[in-house]
Amino acid sequence: MPVQAQDGNASGSTIFDVKIVHTNDIHARVEEDDYNQVIGMDRLSGIAQTFTEGADGSLMLDSGDTFHGQPIATIVKGESVAKLMKACGYDAMTTGNHDWSYGKESLKELGGIANVKILSGNIKNADGTSFFDTDELVKEITKNGKTLKIGVFGVSDPEMKNKTTPSNVEGLDFQDAVAYARKEAAALKAEGCDVVIALSHTLDPKSVAAQVDGVDLWLCGHEHIELSESVTTPDGSTTYVSESGYYLNTVGLIDLNCTMDEDGSVQVDYEKTSVDYEEAQNYPKDASVTAVLDTIKAENETALNRVIGTSPVELDGVWEHIRIGQTNLGNVITDAYLLATGADIAFENAGGIRASIAVGTVTYGDVINVSPYGNYVVTKKLTGTQIKEMLETSLTIQKNCIAANDSGEWDAWPNDSGSYLQVGGITVRFDPAQPAGERVISVQKDGQELDDTKEYTVAVNNYLAGSDSYPQLADAAKVGEYSCCEELLIQFFEQGSDAVTASATKQNMIQTTKETVKPEQPEAVKTEQESGTKTSVKSPKTADSNELFCWMILLLLSGGAGSICLVQGNKR
Repeated sequence: MPVQAQDGNASGSTIFDVKIVHTNDIHARVEEDDYNQVIGMDRLSGIAQTFTEGADGSLMLDSGDTFHGQPIATIVKGESVAKLMKACGYDAMTTGNHDWSYGKESLKELGGIANVKILSGNIKNADGTSFFDTDELVKEITKNGKTLKIGVFGVSDPEMKNKTTPSNVEGLDFQDAVAYARKEAAALKAEGCDVVIALSHTLDPKSVAAQVDGVDLWLCGHEHIELSESVTTPDGSTTYVSESGYYLNTVGLIDLNCTMDEDGSVQVDYEKTSVDYEEAQNYPKDASVTAVLDTIKAENETALNRVIGTSPVELDGVWEHIRIGQTNLGNVITDAYLLATGADIAFENAGGIRASIAVGTVTYGDVINVSPYGNYVVTKKLTGTQIKEMLETSLTIQKNCIAANDSGEWDAWPNDSGSYLQVGGITVRFDPAQPAGERVISVQKDGQELDDTKEYTVAVNNYLAGSDSYPQLADAAKVGEYSCCEELLIQFFEQGSDAVTASATKQNMIQTTKETVKPEQPEAVKTEQESGTKTSVKSPKTADSNELFCWMILLLLSGGAGSICLVQGNKR
């Protein structure tokens, strides 16, 4: 519907003051959070209203990864975020890979609840038709008898199809982003649009923008950065590329000053400012959005009590326990990751586990208490050598945590205590008495030693994937992205109590001893014990007189001289 401006010159050129509020990669961070510097959607709405007041026209746009990522969303499969988007007055969005986490049909439904146009026109059905109901949004702004026409389209990187569970996008074709953008920009210009805006969720937005003529402004997501740059397109024109952080830590405010000359030609000037959490405190909260948020939180309390399974045993998530050794809850969590991803190996950092689960019924709320951060699972490829290096790092952290726990002093706990690893998919034998770098004695997958040069698929949460403690992970490229950790844990409990029991009783980390073999000395008998128990070393059994006599006869017969090393049933 055209917006009639209240001012402007009656003749000559006309300047249209267009205000755009932009967000991206909110990941369901909808509630104000001082600790994590989250602005919150009720204050976001207040910012938008203040910024757009008196403008000739305005748009509120989002570049994806919006509906998924926090318990407030996952409990109701994104519906809470959709309701808040509607309350804020969003006009359009494009899709991020995490927006597909509830399935393709659910995503369509969320768009309807949000009353927002989902623009990702390069995503097609098998018959070549667009999956979403529309490919574009056209807004007309009238001022002083002249009409400015703004066209908006959206595009998702084809790689996004590989960054969600395959069943979520089954039957869909994610077509080339650049080719589609060129086509759609030209089509909007042909429809008489004076300004063309592209919403993108792509791996390299500047590269995409530099290959497309006819787009005045790119509003981007996925990279979790602040970006505001001009890019030259193939025909020598300039386009602007903007991204507005992530997790609603910032809001992008964009001034488009569009000057329309008498001949109808339009010149676009771009200016962007970003509002961070501290600056956002100068803006009011929108009371109507706060009311919606309060209602959602009250409704979610019912959902938190939903039973999702049972546990025959108590699953140990005690803060100290998960930092000094393997626990059965660590087993369950890593097995949940393996089940969902099909990976070879899974790791969970101790700091990602925040509560235990009691014997008996398990509710949605119990799982949220265990995994409250809204982290999601990713997979990466690591070599056998890199995996062993990670285990060595984890053992160092464990050693320091054990010392801290034994001291009884809270301040003694190391800052990286939460980086100790819970392990799944492999059996690790280790000797903590050995020097750093030599403590991992054996790592087996399905009874076979890991190949140092072979690459294995490793599933971890996205926080651990970028951890400074494990550069092996941080430096490796992602090969897959999956749902939130709590969702995968729920899916595991839904397998039934037998699956929980089988997982809880596994011994993935086994403490053993490895004695240094001295020349001409009997080797110590190696004993194996489970991690967390004291290790004893047995003395070698002394050879009896008959054995000695046999050895002496053999020596005399051979005419040899020298020493005899007796080895009695020991492994090197």
